[in-house]
Amino acid sequence: MSNDAPSPPAGTAPAFTCHVFLGSDLKVTSGANLHDPLWDIEELCLGDIYMLAESAEGYELRITNDGADDTKDGGHQRVLPGGDLCPKGGPLHVTAKLTFMARDGSKIEILHLHLPNATREFCFLPITPVEPKTDYTLIGVDESPRDVKFSDLITFAFLRGTQITMADGSQRPIETLSVGDRLLTRDHGPQPLRWIGQQTVRAVGAYAPVVITKDTLGNASDLIVSQHQRLFVYQQGDNRMTRTAEMLVRAKYLVDDEAVFIRKDGYADYFTLLLNEHEVIYAECIPVESLQLSAQTRTGLPDEIAREVDAHFPNVDQEQAFGTELEDEALKDDARARIFKGNSGS
Repeated sequence: MSNDAPSPPAGTAPAFTCHVFLGSDLKVTSGANLHDPLWDIEELCLGDIYMLAESAEGYELRITNDGADDTKDGGHQRVLPGGDLCPKGGPLHVTAKLTFMARDGSKIEILHLHLPNATREFCFLPITPVEPKTDYTLIGVDESPRDVKFSDLITFAFLRGTQITMADGSQRPIETLSVGDRLLTRDHGPQPLRWIGQQTVRAVGAYAPVVITKDTLGNASDLIVSQHQRLFVYQQGDNRMTRTAEMLVRAKYLVDDEAVFIRKDGYADYFTLLLNEHEVIYAECIPVESLQLSAQTRTGLPDEIAREVDAHFPNVDQEQAFGTELEDEALKDDARARIFKGNSGS
């Protein structure tokens, strides 16, 4: 099988995706700055209570490091061109790390960001999920944050209960798997499981899972995955959406609010599977990708997961072994219909 997926130019730093919100989406509901949005840090007052707008939608930023020495501005990280928020790209400045307390006593941290070339000047990145219709009291402002971590959602994958196909063709819930178990892969037959990651987060915003209902892609039951999890689609004929017949598409791009929808409710208990190589495995009987451990994914791993992975796999650097990723601009309603029809198994 040929691999025509593009490789980054030599010397290019890896990029990863994070989700940010506009400062105008987080407003004071009680306190000195009543009704004001999250704006300049000089105007912030401890004790003010904020609430995220129910209509708030995250913007994707693709971030890379230019290789300069680390600074409090995030290690000279830059936003790559593209997207609605920062189409021209530019420097990314972390102006502060803000700490809030929720009603249940839990602490929430967000990064206050300044994007000089953006369509909106101020935005914020939740380090931990922020929910709408929830009060958050500002209790701390750190104007010189060090060791800033822009975590990606790349490690999120399958929800608890997802049935994974084993080497003998049987199905097992993902939470019952153990390191050493052999999984069925599309290209290399039975392969041993090297590592299992687990993360539990509030199912809000970019952390809310995607539900692909039964039979939409030929799946035996509802498949519930993270928004960034990529599914493998084989395209037949010449009318392809990518230059290769093998295509990877993120679950969130399949959302049509009917057969595929985002479920925002409670908590999401995610599991991630790592094999010797980046593989196509089977979840609810449909092909999906395993975790690709590379320079890019290492950059975006949350701290706790990164330490665990680096301790066990310090030299593992997997290349994408198959397919071309479908960009979201190419996936219109008719494209979704073609994918659903071509992979429903009917």
